[in-house]
Amino acid sequence: MPNETTTYNMSFTAGAAMLNETHAVASALVDCDGDWDKTKEVTFKENLMQKDKATSNARYFTLMKQRLEALNDEELAMLVNSTVSVRRLIVLLAICKAHPFIYDFISEIVRDRFYNQYERISYADFNEFYNESKYVHPELEKVTEQTVAKMRQVIFRILEQLEIIEDAESGILRRPYLSETVERLVVKDDPKWLAIYLYSNNEISNLAELYA
Repeated sequence: MPNETTTYNMSFTAGAAMLNETHAVASALVDCDGDWDKTKEVTFKENLMQKDKATSNARYFTLMKQRLEALNDEELAMLVNSTVSVRRLIVLLAICKAHPFIYDFISEIVRDRFYNQYERISYADFNEFYNESKYVHPELEKVTEQTVAKMRQVIFRILEQLEIIEDAESGILRRPYLSETVERLVVKDDPKWLAIYLYSNNEISNLAELYA
């Protein structure tokens, strides 16, 4: 069942994975000792997000802040100091922590398709999840069809860019590889986050006990 305790927000439609932009802003945040005002100043002055318009910079920075604030200090440090493959994993974590709708979709629907040997995820799966979610998330009833389409498009782009699916068109699923270091980091935060990397419930329980 969709998460009933959190109100969904659709702010994630402002941008997809934004891997390079997230790393750039995260690095600036660390350099600025966690001071968001200084980070914003540096980001805009040096155009770290490589955007042409001030309005675009402002919109994307708000999204970056929302996602990066969801990470703890250890996760932020790993995002800044690791390889691109590990950055993808941490960016996915930041996105799912900041946007419960995406976490619920991946942990419930994407994992279900993966473990039931469908081997792919489709727009129809998204539509079914969205419609079922409206029963416990009445805020979704107010969303326009245009915004729903944008949500679907952005989520599939995120899954593609972070290599959970091969591409948005085929929807073929790929389970990412997590090193023990990353596993321990995620479990230390909350074992439930392993679900976004397509770990099974049994695996999550076992690793939670192993790394306790």
